[in-house]
Amino acid sequence: MKTKFFLAITLAILTTTNLLANQNNCPPKDDCECPPCGCDIPPCPTISAYNQSARVNVCGSWDAFVTGSFIYWEALEQGLRLGSFANTDSGATRFERVDMTSDYKAGFKAGIGYNFNYDNWTAYVEYTRFHPTIKFSKDRPSWALSFLSQWHGSVGVLPDTLTSRWKIKYDLLDLELSRYEYRGTKLIFNPFFGLKGGWLDQSFTFTEVNSSDSLTTVVTSDSWLIGPRAGIYSKWLLGCDFSILGKAAGSLLYQKLSNLNSSINSSLGGKITAKANSIHNIAPFAELLLGLNWGSYFGNNNWYFDVFAAYELQYIWDQNYLSSTISGSAIDKSNLYFHGLNITARLDF
Repeated sequence: MKTKFFLAITLAILTTTNLLANQNNCPPKDDCECPPCGCDIPPCPTISAYNQSARVNVCGSWDAFVTGSFIYWEALEQGLRLGSFANTDSGATRFERVDMTSDYKAGFKAGIGYNFNYDNWTAYVEYTRFHPTIKFSKDRPSWALSFLSQWHGSVGVLPDTLTSRWKIKYDLLDLELSRYEYRGTKLIFNPFFGLKGGWLDQSFTFTEVNSSDSLTTVVTSDSWLIGPRAGIYSKWLLGCDFSILGKAAGSLLYQKLSNLNSSINSSLGGKITAKANSIHNIAPFAELLLGLNWGSYFGNNNWYFDVFAAYELQYIWDQNYLSSTISGSAIDKSNLYFHGLNITARLDF
């Protein structure tokens, strides 16, 4: 009888122990405990981690950023020669070629971007506005007895003073889709592709003045352009939040030129006008940028500020259609380029 009693007690103890062992006495956890995203600065990889995302990731962000740029560029276009002075009408032994010179002018860029969750892609759109007016003047050398104009040929007027004004309206939009990624522990690449488009208008006024007459030539060309664009940004991390920044990009743009007009006006009453048909063009476009960058998180990593100063070059092929509207002038569809300083600030929030 005692044996049966002890067996029953033993069986009861074993059963209770097993039930207690399966019981979870810890306090219940939430169904989902998501760690805070981006509250710590994303660390750099300690080993080469190709394709690891390297984009800015601020805490509690809207995943957006804005940029603003001050540009101080010089505009240059081949083929803007005014003419040549000579010491006689025929058999000249001394010449002086007169070319349009340029100067640096200010402009700006403004952009806005958004970081997607999809594979850490980034979309960015940027507007560039550069509207320089470039003026030039030159007096006739004392030895010069004739002048051959590049724009209308010699007309028997020996100018005492030459003046010119070149005006550009450059309004372009860049739309790009990119992904920042590590290509080493201290090297970041950001390949991108997208579209480039906008408007590029030019006007050129050339005046020859002497004591009895003045001759003014005015030529204009307006255009819009659009096409695919691709390139790459690079960052070489130096330490202390500094880096060397680079960019190389290229576009192939369809361009339609219109309003190709010209006029030659004399102060004595004569006037010649000409107009060319609209022109369709495929224009290659190249961009280069190289500079020094600094960027850092602040405000408990809720914000990120970035600034760089760089040299920038933008080069557009086949843009000088101004002389093509002047009868008898050599058509020189030369290239147009802008280069100079670019200071850009960026804020992520």
